Amino acid sequence: MRTDGAREGFRQAMAWLHTWTGLVLGWVLFAIFLAGTFAFFKQELNLWSRPELHALPPAGPLTAAQLAQAERSLNALAPSAAGWRFTAQDERRPQASAFYREPPAKPGERARFVQRWFDPATGEAVATRDTFGAGEFFYRFHFELRSAQQSRWILEGRWAVGLATLLMLVALLTGIVTHRRIFKDFFVFRPKAKAAQRAWLDAHNICGVLALPFYLVITFSGLMTMHSQYLPAGIAAAYGAKTGEYFGELSGDGVPRSRGREAEMAAPLPLLGEAGWSALLRDARRHLPGGRIEAIGLQREGARAVVEIVPHDGDRLQYRGPRLFYDATSLQLIRRADNGRPAAKTYGVLYGLHVARFADPPLRFVLVGLGLLGTAMIATGLVLWSVKRRADAERRKAAPGAGHKLVEALNIGAIAGLPIAMAAFCHATRWLPLEMTERPDAEIKIFYGVLALGFLAAALGARWRHLFAAGALGWAALPVMDALGGWPFWQAGPAVQAVNAGFAVVAMLLAVLAWKCKPGAPPLSMKKAVAPPEALAAASAEGAP
Repeated sequence: MRTDGAREGFRQAMAWLHTWTGLVLGWVLFAIFLAGTFAFFKQELNLWSRPELHALPPAGPLTAAQLAQAERSLNALAPSAAGWRFTAQDERRPQASAFYREPPAKPGERARFVQRWFDPATGEAVATRDTFGAGEFFYRFHFELRSAQQSRWILEGRWAVGLATLLMLVALLTGIVTHRRIFKDFFVFRPKAKAAQRAWLDAHNICGVLALPFYLVITFSGLMTMHSQYLPAGIAAAYGAKTGEYFGELSGDGVPRSRGREAEMAAPLPLLGEAGWSALLRDARRHLPGGRIEAIGLQREGARAVVEIVPHDGDRLQYRGPRLFYDATSLQLIRRADNGRPAAKTYGVLYGLHVARFADPPLRFVLVGLGLLGTAMIATGLVLWSVKRRADAERRKAAPGAGHKLVEALNIGAIAGLPIAMAAFCHATRWLPLEMTERPDAEIKIFYGVLALGFLAAALGARWRHLFAAGALGWAALPVMDALGGWPFWQAGPAVQAVNAGFAVVAMLLAVLAWKCKPGAPPLSMKKAVAPPEALAAASAEGAP
């Protein structure tokens, strides 16, 4: 948008749109991308967060004896539970777990969900600390900005993330239009260019082009996962108030579930025993492709108890594959829930691409690398905005304006402060008193408190070097903390050892960034931002923010 009122071309208009869509919620996008990147190792981070589970042996196959023992344990722990869902161990998690729903303590209250962990070898419940789990929190934060274990702002957080994601998609598309030589410049990186703006534009281009298909897929699929919240009008027009029918058809199961008072006051759930579970597992493995089972649920549909068997999500690209439903009394197959319609399969594939549960360890590391590239793309774009405005101000021999100073402080607080807050959350899972009530909420408060301190430090004059160095110390201290706290990671399984190695890598990366940011230099620019006018004009002509 030109200040002189002259008409501008399409590419110039897209450059303006690219700049401001990237800036307005760029700090939120940075947090979403970084937390989502860590969430690719959600299961491993959750395991690391509970050192009581570190000594469990490597996972074996799900057996009927294990299910029978877990069933007895659940019956003893929650005899009045209206239903439960048992998740089996696999190569990423050596422990089994179960969710169950207890009746409300008082009339009018909601049912309470409880999670328990089980030793796969014995089927016995394992006592663990009450924690949100690092993987679970980073996962929830990246699409809900979760502020508490039972947050009242979940919908608002999802709306904020949805708006940021939409702006991300606009920024990606306008960036392709704006940078006319984007693919040619991909092979050119000039970190020692006379104009700092030129160097940052090169870095932004490289990070953007190298994984552009990944960014487009992850952004669009992220919007699609919450389509029912962002675009409810179509569902309401076709189904009216019966939105449950839409979700039933989408999942291939049109039978409504009893989740109200009828289910809460029903008779106790039946015990199938080892023989019953053996028959069900044998029949399920015959019907399911691959035969690997991830979860088993027992709940009521009206007066009938029903067993739901879910195949493992890691065996296919599509999220939520076919499920089997058996009568818990007769052990007969009632129905197979699967939606083969093209629209449902397309949605399932998009969802599956986003959460990437199909990825094996090598592919998961590749996805983490792509996620870090996306995080760097957003960060370099934010810094590029600041560097260009600083160069303009120095060329005019004017002091930076209040808006520039605000963006600069927000850049430091978000980009360098968020890693400190994430490390603080991981520390909180270890050091908060185990007997503390509402301990998961305290972990989240520590995260937001440290994040706020990062923004405050940036506003008071802290530079990039200071916050990057603090983050490096925080992440490097995590493996040391395990050793000093009585949880030696070298005695744990390979998953926990890999997580601690990842913490060390993050610490080294932050240490390198702290070293690169020289004391007294402008934020993240390793040389004076001002350059000859012709250099600045060349950079601006190529769509610099």
